[in-house]
Amino acid sequence: MAYVAGAMAILGTVMGIGSQLASSKANAQASEEEARNFEQVSAFQERQFRRGAGLEAAKGRAIAAASGIRADTGSPLLQELDFAKQTELQAQDIRRTGGLMASGKRYEAKLLNRSNLFTGISGAAQGTSILSSFFATRGGYQSRYQQYDPVWGKD
Repeated sequence: MAYVAGAMAILGTVMGIGSQLASSKANAQASEEEARNFEQVSAFQERQFRRGAGLEAAKGRAIAAASGIRADTGSPLLQELDFAKQTELQAQDIRRTGGLMASGKRYEAKLLNRSNLFTGISGAAQGTSILSSFFATRGGYQSRYQQYDPVWGKD
């Protein structure tokens, strides 16, 4: 009966560790998926922003041309160049923000995968501890000093 209890303790430990590993692995995969999602969303937002900015620039050129202002020199040219520069900076910021969010999720996934390693190591240590305590309490494995009674002098 004592062997059954020891086996059940080890089985429970193995099942608990297996559950922790599976949960951590699923969380790591979810973090990787979120990272890919952040990259896709930021790429889409960047394309949409560039498209909108291109339409806005075209509208500005059309208005300037309709009013008879020359857009290739002077203040209108400087304004268009400034608009292009600001548009590019904002588009790059969208890309950078998405990249940072994706990097954060990938780092989270790495930490979860690394915790799997430590969970496995601690589980092996816990299983070894259960086995050693189980066999230490069985007869024949105790030291003769542990069995000696100092009052009566007998085993």
